[in-house]
Amino acid sequence: MGMKINNYAVNQAEKGTTIYVVNEQIDSVCIILKGRVLAVNDGAKILMGSGGFLGISDLYMGRFLNSYIAYDDVTFYVFPIQRKEELLGMFASNKDYKGLAVASLVKHINEKEKIFSSLRTNAEQLYNFMITNYKVYIDTGRRLGYPVKVIDIMEELEPYNSGFNVDEKKLSYYKECAKIPQDVWKAFCAGEDTVALYLVEDMSGIIAQLTIECIEISAYIAEIFDGLMNNSEVCLFKGLAALAISIEVSGGYNDELLHIIDAIVDEINVIEKLFDNNVGLNLTVDRDRMEEIYYILLSKDSDRKEQVADQFQYSTSEIQEVNSELINSLKQILLYANLDIEKANKLEEFMLDFINLKDKYSAEDGVRGLRKKIMDQFYDLYEMVFFQAYQDKEVPRVIDLFLKYGFMDERLLTKEQLKELYYLDDEKQEEIGPCNVYNIREWLIHIYEGDKEPSKNEFDLDYKDMLREKRKRVEITETEEKALLMDFTKKVNYEIHNMFRYNHRLVNGQITTFIPFLCGVNMIQGIRKLLVSANRANIAIQELLEVDYSVFHRETMYVNNEQGIAKEYIMKQVFPDIILMPTVGYNAVMWQEITGKRKSSEGRFFLPIFTDLSVKDLLIKVFGRFRWELCRSIQGSAWNNIKEKSLTSEYSDYIQFFRKNHDLSEEAKEKLKAQILKGKGNYREVFAIDYESWIKGEATGALRLNKVSREMLATYCPFSKPIRERLMKQPLFTEAMARFGRNNYKKIKDLDSRYRNLEKDKVELTEELKETLVFYRDL
Repeated sequence: MGMKINNYAVNQAEKGTTIYVVNEQIDSVCIILKGRVLAVNDGAKILMGSGGFLGISDLYMGRFLNSYIAYDDVTFYVFPIQRKEELLGMFASNKDYKGLAVASLVKHINEKEKIFSSLRTNAEQLYNFMITNYKVYIDTGRRLGYPVKVIDIMEELEPYNSGFNVDEKKLSYYKECAKIPQDVWKAFCAGEDTVALYLVEDMSGIIAQLTIECIEISAYIAEIFDGLMNNSEVCLFKGLAALAISIEVSGGYNDELLHIIDAIVDEINVIEKLFDNNVGLNLTVDRDRMEEIYYILLSKDSDRKEQVADQFQYSTSEIQEVNSELINSLKQILLYANLDIEKANKLEEFMLDFINLKDKYSAEDGVRGLRKKIMDQFYDLYEMVFFQAYQDKEVPRVIDLFLKYGFMDERLLTKEQLKELYYLDDEKQEEIGPCNVYNIREWLIHIYEGDKEPSKNEFDLDYKDMLREKRKRVEITETEEKALLMDFTKKVNYEIHNMFRYNHRLVNGQITTFIPFLCGVNMIQGIRKLLVSANRANIAIQELLEVDYSVFHRETMYVNNEQGIAKEYIMKQVFPDIILMPTVGYNAVMWQEITGKRKSSEGRFFLPIFTDLSVKDLLIKVFGRFRWELCRSIQGSAWNNIKEKSLTSEYSDYIQFFRKNHDLSEEAKEKLKAQILKGKGNYREVFAIDYESWIKGEATGALRLNKVSREMLATYCPFSKPIRERLMKQPLFTEAMARFGRNNYKKIKDLDSRYRNLEKDKVELTEELKETLVFYRDL
C-alpha cells in the first residue's frame, strides 16, 4: 500500500516514502510541486521533478505501471481520478495543467526510450558475448582434452525476440518534442481540450508499451546474466577459470582465457551499472566468491583448486553412517534383488566400465552401446527390487534411494552429493495444492494395491486394451484375459516396462545420452535445491491456475435423484495425478488427459524428481497439451469438424487454411508457417507454442499472438477474472475477449433460467449446481 493521501489538498512525503505502489488500482493522480519522485518498476526507473504528473499515463491501463517513491522530501497536490474521462475536471481547475501534463509525458517518453534503447542494445551485446565465449570455452577444453562442464543455460540461449514493433517515427517525434520548453506547451494546449487529451492518450499508450518491453528485456538480461556468474559451480566465469587453472598447472599457455575472464568481469560491471542506474530489478552477484576465484587464478602461490563450500554440515557420526551404508551400493542392490549371478556380474562389469569413462555422455558408438546394455537390465532390476521391498517392513536406505531416485552406485556421486542424498527429506509435508504427487515407488504401490490402473503405453493402449488386443490375436484365451485383469503383479510389470521405461527418458530430456540412474556429473546445483517436492509441484500449478483458471474444468452430466434432479450439466474440476520420475530432468510430460474411458477421470503428468529449471515453466506446455487432448477426447470423432465449434476444430481449421485467412497479414502468415515447422506439423504442438505465449506473454499485456489465435485462446483458454478486467482496457484484448464474454453471458442466462425452474419445482440447488453458476459468473 502507498502512503495515506488527502484528495484536493497539498500533501507532503518524506524522502523514501512510497506514494503509489506498482500494479495497484488507480484512485488518484497528483502533480509534484516541490522535490523529485522516482518512478520505478522491474524494467526501468525514471526521476520526475517539479511540474511532473504521477499516474496520468497509468490511467489508460487501470493500474499503476510504476511504484512512485519520494527521492527527496516532496510536496504534491492530489486529484481523486480513477478514469481518463475525469481528467477534464482536473484540466478545468487550472489552465496550465494541460500543458504541464503533456510536457511531463513527453519527458517521460524521452527518458524511457533511452532506457529501452540501452536495454535492447545490452541484451544483444550480452547474448553475442556469451555465445562467442562459451564456444571458446567448450572448443578449447575439448580440443585440448580438459574436462569442461556443459552449461545448460548457454546450450539453450536464444537471442531476445520481441513481438513489440517500435514506432520509430513517433518516438523520434516525441524525442524532438522533449526539447520544447514547458511554457510553450502551456500556450499550445491552452485552447480546447481535444489537443491535450489526444496527446495524453497517445503518449500513454507508447509509455505502456515501452514499460512492458523494458520489463521483458530486463527479465531476459537477468536470466541469461546468471550464466556468466552464479552461486553454483556451473557458470561461464567459473568454468573458464577452472580451465585456465588446469592449463597453467599442466604447463600450458592460458592468456587467451585470462583475457576472456577479464572481459567477463567488465561485462558483469557494465550490466550491474546499467541495472543500478536504470532498472528497478536487482541483480545478485557474489562478489566475494568472484574475487576469491580471481585471486586463486592469478596467484603464483595458490594450488589453484577451487574449494566447494559445504552447504550442509554433518556430524562425524552422520558422515560415518553415510559411508558405511552406501559403500558397495551396486552390490547391495543386486544382492537384495536376488539377481542371477551371471547377470549380476555382467551388470557390475558394465557399470565399472561406465564409471571409468572419461566422457559418460559421449555419442560414440561404444559408449552408446554400453549405456544401452545397462539400460536393458535396469528396469528388470528395478522390478525385482520393488517387489522385494514391498514385502519387507524395513527397507535399507540404499534400496529406498534406488527406488525413489534411481541411485545405483556411490562412485557416480561426490561425497557432498552422497551426504545430501542420504539425508534428503522428501516426506510429504502439509500440502498446499490440489494435486496428488507421487514418487515412482509410491505410484507403483498404488498400482499393485489396485488403487490405480496402469497407464497407457506408447501406442495409446492401457492394460485392458493390451489384453483385448492379445485375445483378438489369439495370443491368450478369454479365461487368461480375465485372470490377467486381476493379476496386480502383471499390472506393475506393464507399468514399469511401458509407462516408466518410455517416459523416464522423455522426462530426462537427453534422449540420445540418457542413463536411467543418478549420475552427479549432470547435477549442477545441490540436491536439495534440485528436488521437486509435492509442495514445489503444487505451488507451480497454483500459480498457473491464477492465470488459466479453467484448465482442469470440464462439463459433466449430473444426476441427483434424491434431490429430484434428473439431468443437469455441471462444471467439474478434476486435477491430474503428478508422478515424479527418478532422474535429473529438463522436460515435463502430459501422458494422459483422462484415465480409462471416463471423461471425468484424472489425467497423468510426469515431472523429473530433480530439476534446476522452473517447474512452472516446465508445466506451461504440459497444460497446453492437456487442454488440446482433453478437448479432443471429449469431442470424439468431431474433434476437427469445424461445424462443431471447439478448441481443436477451430484451431485445426486455422492451421489448415491459414494461407487463405484474410485476417492474417503476410507477416503473420510467415510467422505461423515457421511455427508449424517448429511444431513439426503436429497441430497440438503448434497450439502448445501459442499457449505458452498466451500464458507467459499475453497475460502480462505483452502482445505475442496474431489476431486470430488471440481470439481462439481468449475464447477457449480464458484468463482469470482479474487479468481479464485488466486487459480489457486494451482495445486488442477487448476485441479478442468479446466472443468469450457473449458465450459466458448466454451460459449464465441459461443457467439462471434452468435453476429458477428447479426452484419453482421446490428442488433445492445442490453445491454442485451452485459451484457451476459461480464458475461462469465469478471466475
